[in-house]
Amino acid sequence: MTDHPDYWNRIYEDEGRPGWDMDGATPLVGELLELARPLGLRPGASLVVPGCGYGHDAVELDARGFAVTGLDFAPLAIQGAMQRYGDRVAWSQADWFTTHLGPWDAIFDHTCFVAMDPARRAAYVEACAGHLKPGGLWMAGLFHDVNGRPGPPHAIPMAEMRALAEARFDVLHLAPATTSHPRRAGREFLLLGRRR
Repeated sequence: MTDHPDYWNRIYEDEGRPGWDMDGATPLVGELLELARPLGLRPGASLVVPGCGYGHDAVELDARGFAVTGLDFAPLAIQGAMQRYGDRVAWSQADWFTTHLGPWDAIFDHTCFVAMDPARRAAYVEACAGHLKPGGLWMAGLFHDVNGRPGPPHAIPMAEMRALAEARFDVLHLAPATTSHPRRAGREFLLLGRRR
């Protein structure tokens, strides 16, 4: 179901502004960049935003000086990003699991991992490792609580996330988020991992 772009396109068609869209970048952009700065991530580095939706996070990262690719599976998401922001970043309609774009210095992942069917989580981690340069960073904002709703998004306990990530990454930070959007406050945590 969620592994086909038509599923996501229907949501964009039916809702116009899907429930996950905050009409702006997540406050977690700043929080994750602060965690990554001491690890050497600097403006000019190449970043990809998988599941970029309408591109708010990608454009915020571009404004902070990064070379950004906004990637989404759903054609309507990329169309919406281009309508809102033009060519400020490189937009790509592609499947995260099969694209041959990259490699990048870092991944900024907010709501993409949690949108995947839980059965695809290990494959998603592999895809992240495959899209990064050696030593690249995976910065992720994830849900440990989705208010009991069926997914997507799908919640994942922090310990389970650590175990999944450690297959390909050194986990450098795993803790509750402190700057979540008010609609998500107390339900998100952050992962920062370095590809081995």
